[in-house]
Amino acid sequence: MTANGRIAALVIAGLAAMGGVLMRVFNADGGGFPLFVFAALIGLGTVFDAGYLAKRRDLRGAWQRTAEREVDHQTGQILEVWYDPVSGGRRYLPTGERPDQYRD
Repeated sequence: MTANGRIAALVIAGLAAMGGVLMRVFNADGGGFPLFVFAALIGLGTVFDAGYLAKRRDLRGAWQRTAEREVDHQTGQILEVWYDPVSGGRRYLPTGERPDQYRD
């Protein structure tokens, strides 16, 4: 999920939670609980997004340089492709740099 998508999801969760509070205040029969559950699911799903947490993981691993090379079209640099067989991760780094030097 992108940063803007994460912000949008958290805003929606906040609005749903506020709607749940308003329904609870103005409706005495317990209304609003489904909105609280909806808000909690969106909030937890956004905070614990697997893709987001994967970016925060330590990048130390059994990185192996491959024979692949790519050109970064924005900078014109030649990038080497590194592969971690344990996690299946791939890194595209400028020639001469190692993946264990970086943390996202």
